Amino acid sequence: MDDQSRLTYLTRYYYELQGIRTAPFWLCGLVFQVNTYFDSGYSKGYFRDIFLLMAIGLMGLFMWLAGRYYRHRFGWLNPTWISLPDSRVYWSLYWFVGIWAFYCIFISHFRGFFPYVFTIVWISPLFNAENPPVRRIYFGLAGAVVIFSALFLQIAHGDGRIIIVIQCVVLLALGVADHLLLMSLCTPPNENADA
Repeated sequence: MDDQSRLTYLTRYYYELQGIRTAPFWLCGLVFQVNTYFDSGYSKGYFRDIFLLMAIGLMGLFMWLAGRYYRHRFGWLNPTWISLPDSRVYWSLYWFVGIWAFYCIFISHFRGFFPYVFTIVWISPLFNAENPPVRRIYFGLAGAVVIFSALFLQIAHGDGRIIIVIQCVVLLALGVADHLLLMSLCTPPNENADA
């Protein structure tokens, strides 16, 4: 990537590459799933309510601190937030799997296709040609891990809650990978720089 294309890419996808901001969501998802395995009937309501309030507070604090970190280390841009791919393949796949999942819920009362719908939503960078090959590769690998895990658990009749754990772990790993990509594209770090 030459300097001009690197700057254009960073300007367009700056917020998407700030993967550390989303880490608390996926960590809380993991903790909630672990909590359901070990929660007793007596303490269930109180601990869950207290934990939920603490988690919301910590997520807000972490996102604020992460925002300050990114602003001081990498600079600041007017927000463009998330950009969706223009690929017809992506949107065809998304609508096909989404409609099929809702059909299965209402006709055969089977919710097993929801992991695929969620996976297709967050692997959208795979279908965006503007992303560097390394980003497309790690999103593709992450999607494959979740899809094959869900298929294996459906064939083996395993506990479906494990898929939520796998999704949270994979999304946390993708957030870290995006952060590392941002660090590799931004050279050198500039304190309080505005772009």
